[in-house]
Amino acid sequence: MMGFRTKLSYANVIATLALFLALGGGAYAATQLPKNSVGSKQLKKGAVTPAKLNGAAKATLTGPVGPAGPQGPAGASGATHVVVRVAPGYTEGESTVSCNPGEVATGGGGETETKEQLLWGSFPTLSNGKTAEAGQTPMGWGVGGETAAGLDVPVKAFVVCVSP
Repeated sequence: MMGFRTKLSYANVIATLALFLALGGGAYAATQLPKNSVGSKQLKKGAVTPAKLNGAAKATLTGPVGPAGPQGPAGASGATHVVVRVAPGYTEGESTVSCNPGEVATGGGGETETKEQLLWGSFPTLSNGKTAEAGQTPMGWGVGGETAAGLDVPVKAFVVCVSP
């Protein structure tokens, strides 16, 4: 019992009293306030949100369900087939690979033969192998590679193709 008394301090006593007063204040308000005494004047703006309302209160705020609207147009069908196409081998400096007829390129990339070599470009291409510009539909993918010294290196391209 002696150890307990030595740990009592003015701060501990005040903190305990503050805790009991804080907890007791809510209980007092719940038991002593008259029914329906809290109204819109006592509530802060935004204090009552839909999540705080019960189902009956929400139902009184919700109007009747209106008639269904007209059927919207059918959306475009999604891609039904996705395939990755890879260039048949490494080519010196640049490599391109194309999608099959009826497919569209959605992405791509490439690789060099070793880690020490760098890809200097990775880009969508048209059916003629030229770089696709904004607004054009890509039909393939191209890559280019070189060493840090600027010498061409063997690269291989791949393309991700989709068909409807």
